[in-house]
Amino acid sequence: MEVVYVTFGILSVFFLLLAMSNGLKRYIKGQFMRNVAKKHKFFGQLAALFALAHMVLALIDGASRLTGLLALLAILMTALFGSMFDQLKKKHFYVIHKMLALTTMFLVITHILFNHRI
Repeated sequence: MEVVYVTFGILSVFFLLLAMSNGLKRYIKGQFMRNVAKKHKFFGQLAALFALAHMVLALIDGASRLTGLLALLAILMTALFGSMFDQLKKKHFYVIHKMLALTTMFLVITHILFNHRI
């Protein structure tokens, strides 16, 4: 089971990085970056889905960590505020979404650095 939830964690980080690359599109020009940026919401949704599955499997295996819970909550809150901005078009939701994205990355890095089993 450990291999599965570790794989889900890796996939979550991979899709999180793809979703966050949307913020780099103004600095990196090119067709590839435009194509990735167009799928920003999809990659964010996949990141949230894999992070949730990662947490559920870690709970089942008895390997849950507080840093993982905080990272998961940040991912879900980022997705929530991104969706609220998408639906309601209120700028303050966008600002919160961007701030939460940075917080999420910090929490995910903290989770990886302090809770790996290598």
